[in-house]
Amino acid sequence: MTRSLLRHCFPVLFAAALSPTAVFAQSPTGIDPAALKRLLAAAEATHSDAVVIWKDGHLVGSWHFGKPEAPIEAMSATKSIASLAVGRAVTLGAIPSIDEPVAHYYPQWRQGQKAAITIRQLLDHTSGMQVGGSNEVETSPDVVQLALAAELSDAPGARFYYNNEAVNLLAGIVQKASGRRMDDLLSSDVFARMGFGVFEWVRDTAGNPYAYARLKIRPEDLAKIGQLVLDGGRWNGQQLISPAWIEASMRGSKQNPRCGLLWWLIPDNTTFVVDTVHLRALRLAGADSAFVARMATIQGRYETPAAYNAALQKALGERYWEPYGEARTVTRMNPERAEYGRFIGYEANGAWGQYLVIYPDQRLVAVRMMAVTEKTTVTDSFEDFRVLVRALVPGA
Repeated sequence: MTRSLLRHCFPVLFAAALSPTAVFAQSPTGIDPAALKRLLAAAEATHSDAVVIWKDGHLVGSWHFGKPEAPIEAMSATKSIASLAVGRAVTLGAIPSIDEPVAHYYPQWRQGQKAAITIRQLLDHTSGMQVGGSNEVETSPDVVQLALAAELSDAPGARFYYNNEAVNLLAGIVQKASGRRMDDLLSSDVFARMGFGVFEWVRDTAGNPYAYARLKIRPEDLAKIGQLVLDGGRWNGQQLISPAWIEASMRGSKQNPRCGLLWWLIPDNTTFVVDTVHLRALRLAGADSAFVARMATIQGRYETPAAYNAALQKALGERYWEPYGEARTVTRMNPERAEYGRFIGYEANGAWGQYLVIYPDQRLVAVRMMAVTEKTTVTDSFEDFRVLVRALVPGA
């Protein structure tokens, strides 16, 4: 049963700005009511199931827009929570260092190039492991063994490439190191101590909890995870995760400055660049010549995701993400390069706009979740969520 939130009267000043289905814990001190109204209107327009906001360590509100209050599939935001499981094992001393080789736990990797793969490289997507299709992970009876059997596409540590298969191996490592399954470790050591309600972590046939996705969690509890991270792994006076782990998780790698240990850094601006140098590299990496030619028609600099997506649609067609994704799979690189501004926050995110956004300087945590249905469209991903959250605090 879903645990009820503490309910208080809300000042009349803000009433017109807020959804009638909202639940409030306190007056939104420091929150701009007009910005909150814009955020909630956009959330409702993109068919959100929930928005939850914390400010200065207190719950501001929880909105469900008339939808059921139930756990929602976190999609790839699950990866960030799996990272906390590794962090808990490190905090307990069960994992001495994430720079130790995976072969310490799986001796079959002691030979060949795989002997060089470290736990860190699984966490920051630089293991070099080959990526199969998403259906391969979803249908595998044992995702840990699937990861162990993967071939290498790159030398370990050489290149960033997002890898669902590799991440699942973390569940096996946590269990071998701690003696407890990853979901059980988090449930007893973290979730229970934070007062979580009901959740569901799906396992494969062999009993491994998936680490790449498949956690169903209440939006209110996902927001608590954000507050735990914001407070350096501390909750109600208990140090659940080492502050050093939280700090390390939010540092980007040389191969991808925006990706930490299964957490994403939020820049204040991103410029997407398509130029001849990158297109040449794309061609040398094996991209289809027709795809490269179409990308060449949109060479330039794009200051917003919306502008770049519009250019991609013009070059590649209405379903531009399909040829784009195919090119990424073949080349193991993005068809553009990104230039990042100053990093101002961090987040967990998943397909179709599952977001846990944290802005440390504002002491602000925000969650947006949506239950995916057959009616869900790409416009429901609510890509402006981060920007609208940032605007909640005046002067940001």
